[in-house]
Amino acid sequence: MTQTIISTAITFIISSILGYCVSVIKQYKKKVEDKTENEKLQNIALQTLLKSQLTNTYFVYQELGEIPDYVYQNFLDILQVYEALGGNSYIHTIAHKMENWKITKTDILK
Repeated sequence: MTQTIISTAITFIISSILGYCVSVIKQYKKKVEDKTENEKLQNIALQTLLKSQLTNTYFVYQELGEIPDYVYQNFLDILQVYEALGGNSYIHTIAHKMENWKITKTDILK
């Protein structure tokens, strides 16, 4: 009889501990999923901002057909980050068009 009581008590304690562990793991999993979703949204937002900046730079200097060296270098730096974030679209088309533009040297870049 005492053996049965001890066995039942041990089973109850183990079940309680396992239930608690499962609950903690579920909460942790939800936090990780929420964080991952938030990071995805931030990535999309950053890609959109970078794409907008790249597009604006292109259209500001398009009519001139030339671009200051510091602006072009900034464009290339932003393009590199945009691509690293997985961005791809018409941006590559405009980047290739800009390769044929005259790059005006300034004293800003040495």
